[in-house]
Amino acid sequence: MVYSPLLWQPQKIRADLHNHTSALPTSLIWHPTDFYGILFGCFESDGEVQEHPVTMLTRFEPGGFFPLHGHPGGEEILVLEGNFQDETGVHPPGTYMLNPEGFIHRPFSDEGCLTFVKLRQHGGKTRQQVRTNIFELPWQTGTVAEIEVQPIYEQEGYSEKVWIERWQPGTKLSNVVETELKEIFVIQGTWSDDFGDYPTYSWLRYAPNCPYNPASKDGCLIYVKTYPADNTTRFIVGEDFRHPGETDV
Repeated sequence: MVYSPLLWQPQKIRADLHNHTSALPTSLIWHPTDFYGILFGCFESDGEVQEHPVTMLTRFEPGGFFPLHGHPGGEEILVLEGNFQDETGVHPPGTYMLNPEGFIHRPFSDEGCLTFVKLRQHGGKTRQQVRTNIFELPWQTGTVAEIEVQPIYEQEGYSEKVWIERWQPGTKLSNVVETELKEIFVIQGTWSDDFGDYPTYSWLRYAPNCPYNPASKDGCLIYVKTYPADNTTRFIVGEDFRHPGETDV
């Protein structure tokens, strides 16, 4: 892993939504933060959008913690390693959480943990809160026999959809064309396409109307999220949002 001595700062990283993009875990630059024992490794970021949306890996060193805070635009968390903790309990690997705007907490990890996180990309106060574990949910047969699916978020009035896919070894698809933006995060195994192979903890984004040929030689488990390319509500934060303790000036 590559570590930087510089504190994480909002910036543009893979912010062009019109082209295929990807990041291997070995390509991430890990930045320290202002919070004790917390490191960020960023997949995508846009410091020019309000409240700075970001998709990243967050590493908690043993004893690492955040102070009490809220989430403008909400957050998604998928626990990958170790135990993630907050006021709602201890969350082991496989825990998926969608915390909407208005949710506040003080996350920490006694033993340390690694999480996949999407911040400020779930605007709207009526979003449902989700808390589940992908290793405990039942699998459904997908449209392709070799691919099982596990829906974890879809809500009327919002265009984003999130689900988990389990690909059997040797699965191959040809000439896949997306109608929306599609993000993939590799939880286990290796995902492949025309551009290369993507091992565990890789992240990809596919643009609409760009054919590709995905495959998995040895099988894989992936997080999948789709949303329209013209989704104008994705980064909207309520004007009355306040962090805990924050008041109008």
